[in-house]
Amino acid sequence: MRCWGTAASLSALLSCGGSAYAQETQIYTYDVHGRLGAVHRDKVSGSLVTAYGLDSANNRSERTNGRTMIAEWEAEALAHSTGYLEVDGRAGDTNQREGFLNGGPYTPNVPVGDHVAVWRILIDTPQDSNPATVVRLDVWDINAGRSLAFVLLPRSAWRAAWTYQYFEVPFTVGAGEAGHELEFRTYFFPIAHVRVDKVGYR
Repeated sequence: MRCWGTAASLSALLSCGGSAYAQETQIYTYDVHGRLGAVHRDKVSGSLVTAYGLDSANNRSERTNGRTMIAEWEAEALAHSTGYLEVDGRAGDTNQREGFLNGGPYTPNVPVGDHVAVWRILIDTPQDSNPATVVRLDVWDINAGRSLAFVLLPRSAWRAAWTYQYFEVPFTVGAGEAGHELEFRTYFFPIAHVRVDKVGYR
């Protein structure tokens, strides 16, 4: 078996080959304090995640296993205001205008409760020295006209060039928001080459 990986404050990538780990890529996601939040395992048969929870004292208190997304949408099939199609996603580069690489999917089916929105995205070149925002990921409630949660990603959020990573944004659907149409949006700033493969939630 051969493996390679790089550790970093936000995420680390590990690819393994061999009979037991054929074509599997492991992506470790950390929070801003360096605590392990999730381990994604991409395989040909699908993507799985092990997510970790913390108690009020920041001790690891729970571990859950399941699919990375229980509902997912391909970015190239969603609404957009900028960018272009690539082999496995919707992309933008420095020649494009600022705007949404994807909007939608306008789903009313996210149940009341706590969830995690998930994006699978790559970038051309990670860079620690440039703090400028490359994409803004947000969960948008169309009916309420407001964002339920969002995150701003600079180049340093990615750990490797041209390699997909998962980005997660926790959000809550309240009782008064049941049945509201939600979008998992990617707003793009044209300072890098970015490609969105898919979006979803669990």
